[in-house]
Amino acid sequence: MKVPKLLLITKDPRTFELFHKQLWDYFGETIAILNPEVVRDLNEVDLVLTSSRKLTVDLPISQEKLLVARRAIDISRLEPLLALPAGTKCLVVNNMVETAQETVELLQNLGFDFEMVPFYPGLHFDRDSNIRVAIYPELIDLVPKEIEHAITILLTTRHFVRPMDFSTIVEIAVLLKLSTNEANICTAKYIREIISLSRRFFQALNHVNDLNHQLDAILDTVHDGIIATDSTAKIVQMNQAAYKILGAKLSEDQTLNKTITDVFPKLNPESISGGKENVILSIDGMDIVVNRTPIEVNDQHRGEVIAFQDVTKIQKLEQDLRKKLQGQGLSSRYTIVDIIGTSSKIRETINVLKKIAHSDRTVLLLGENGTGKELFAHSIHHLSARRNGTFLPVNFAGLPESLAESELFGYEDGAFTGAKKGGKVGLFELAHNGTIFLDEIGDASPSLQALLLRVLQEKQVMRVGGQRVIPINVRVVAATNRNLKEMVEQGKFREDLYYRLFVLPLRIPPLKERKEDIPLLLEHFLKENSVTKINVSDEVLERLISYHWPGNIRELVSVVQYMTSVMEGNHVTLADLPEQFREREEIANRNNDVLDIFNKSGDLMDFYIILSSLEKAKANRESIGRGKIVQRSLDLEAPLTDQQVRSRMLTLGQLGLLYSGTRGQGSRITERGLFVLRQLERQLEDIGVSKNRPVRL
Repeated sequence: MKVPKLLLITKDPRTFELFHKQLWDYFGETIAILNPEVVRDLNEVDLVLTSSRKLTVDLPISQEKLLVARRAIDISRLEPLLALPAGTKCLVVNNMVETAQETVELLQNLGFDFEMVPFYPGLHFDRDSNIRVAIYPELIDLVPKEIEHAITILLTTRHFVRPMDFSTIVEIAVLLKLSTNEANICTAKYIREIISLSRRFFQALNHVNDLNHQLDAILDTVHDGIIATDSTAKIVQMNQAAYKILGAKLSEDQTLNKTITDVFPKLNPESISGGKENVILSIDGMDIVVNRTPIEVNDQHRGEVIAFQDVTKIQKLEQDLRKKLQGQGLSSRYTIVDIIGTSSKIRETINVLKKIAHSDRTVLLLGENGTGKELFAHSIHHLSARRNGTFLPVNFAGLPESLAESELFGYEDGAFTGAKKGGKVGLFELAHNGTIFLDEIGDASPSLQALLLRVLQEKQVMRVGGQRVIPINVRVVAATNRNLKEMVEQGKFREDLYYRLFVLPLRIPPLKERKEDIPLLLEHFLKENSVTKINVSDEVLERLISYHWPGNIRELVSVVQYMTSVMEGNHVTLADLPEQFREREEIANRNNDVLDIFNKSGDLMDFYIILSSLEKAKANRESIGRGKIVQRSLDLEAPLTDQQVRSRMLTLGQLGLLYSGTRGQGSRITERGLFVLRQLERQLEDIGVSKNRPVRL
């Protein structure tokens, strides 16, 4: 495919470099940008772009192939000009007579009623001319030193020259028959500046209609739709791009002073509710990105500016970036509003959370698996003074011990075989000035516990293979579902680290202790998993509330996903519940038979001791053998021999209440065993047998 050739002619190298960069950024390799020094035959050129028509006077170029670049100014810098009284005499300074005159014309077209005198190198400035103001879009050294007030309208770049206007770039694309899909993305920043300036206009003049003659020219310089409304939602300003994007074949009489709901129903505040920025609407099959900016003057609502683009790529790029950062664990995804529930348990927990969040001390989150400890950690970070810093979660359960130290603290170049060239920054360093979330801290190895203790005490780290300490400013939020106090007593967790972590403990209630929140949680997760409204029968809701929820919130999410996958239409019935609810019924029906077997083959207390010991081991992620069960029976003053434990465990295994692993792996309680244990506890209470004694596994 033939690549169009564009000859670029400018007065100086700075302008050539800037224009060349703009063209390359937009068109890339779809055009060939030529320097005049390499062009021998103008007939081979498809288009000539010049910064000034004067530069091409002597060249044999047809008008069809010639395009004079229009130059942009910084809209945000127009505010000082608005403060100048009409008729102010001022110099308009530029490096050439043509560019100075062009700037004068541009300002006149924007509605500035000044007495403007073009000024450029070679002219003499008369001190007695009473000109005290100069407007300059380029180098300030061209402004006479006698000038008291110099106002720049330069679009800031490192080149100190004015770039091409976006409309010139689009015109090039049209003349060369190239794509214009990226035009709106190029003007995104320009739009924000216009919106910001519009807000200041309203604050200064206190009346929308007084701004129309000043905004018309400005708004029509961009290719994105802009609509301004007053406090009654009536349209007071609408640029030509808005008519084009919306496909509205309407006159100003049919739009101005009409409510936006009547003219453009889909742009009314209700349609854009839920957010003021980057709201995506579909109008006649076209997706547009809408941004609303309220206009407030003296705490009074004066109207809104609605800006929209016919390109959705900006929003997509923003979302991709956010997902990437979240995927790396470098930003907080949740806030306190994501904690669903109104029960007294959850309200008490949230009240404590709000208090400890404002502190910078270490927090230890305690709770069963699936209770949402990470959600609470995110909320603490979001409420803290570090909310704008990094939030970095680390899960010790999934962190191999061989890699843990280098991942947490980083390593230097050549620290070990396979080390990344140049070394690697550790997670604690990445979390500097932010929050690090140490999840499943109870799974940390003894050697790693010692390293963590040093970090918490010294507030500094040393990389693997390093020779220097690196100070860090990190808030630590840790979490565990294990009983760290018991682990300390068993010698499995360092006591000094325990007390370093146990500064601001926060216990997260399990779902079985906040069952009144189940209807709210159910409604929330149903909305997340279905685009239509789901009707849940009263029987299903009753069954969900009566369930014991060993998997907590995580299990409830799985149940909702199952129900919405198998339901007929949009109704959930008992038949749509997963198997654990049916198993519970079957187990309940068989429990009486099991208790009869217990009574025939031994004392109920014997089976309680064994099952409760296995339950406690499961909570601590352990498998235990007969020896520890015998010891516990002694602690409960209901001694069992090793042979008795063996016989009772054989019975429990045959009933499917426990599972015995291979040699050395110990035994584990089953789900059915947990149900039977609860019934055993109730029966023991009924007959007056005490089971609440100190336990040491």
